[in-house]
Amino acid sequence: MAWTENGGTPQQSTSTGFLGQVGAAIGAAAKAVETGVSKESLAQAQQAAQGLKDAASSGKIRITENGFSVLMNALTDCENQLLHLRDSVYKVAQAPRLGSSPYAQTVSGHVQKGGTGETQSADAVVDQLGEVLNITRDALNQARKAYQDNEHGNVQVLK
Repeated sequence: MAWTENGGTPQQSTSTGFLGQVGAAIGAAAKAVETGVSKESLAQAQQAAQGLKDAASSGKIRITENGFSVLMNALTDCENQLLHLRDSVYKVAQAPRLGSSPYAQTVSGHVQKGGTGETQSADAVVDQLGEVLNITRDALNQARKAYQDNEHGNVQVLK
């Protein structure tokens, strides 16, 4: 599948939904954040990103330079948001100062576990979302290369 430019706007040239696949990967990641980050929503985001990468690796999708730039800018924006989220997670990962009693120490340790260390902790979730973005970035790079290879092949045929 290729994306063509129509008056500066990327247009899909087939109906299989490349932009839909990119949107599914990013949308699933966003849904994971909005819904309290369940294991299922993270798995959906990772599956969507991996499906996109698999399709790009097999040459089923291609993307023009303009489409690539637009989507990479969107990914960069997502990564910037993730960096801000990492800053917030760092604060959550610190044990709160609740006092010196055994109960306060227990609660403080429990709160800190929510921020770091476990598979569903805030820092683990941010890392997983970062992986979704990395997989999506790889997929876009592969789709752009497929488009460039296809265009190069077309030029060679025309010569």
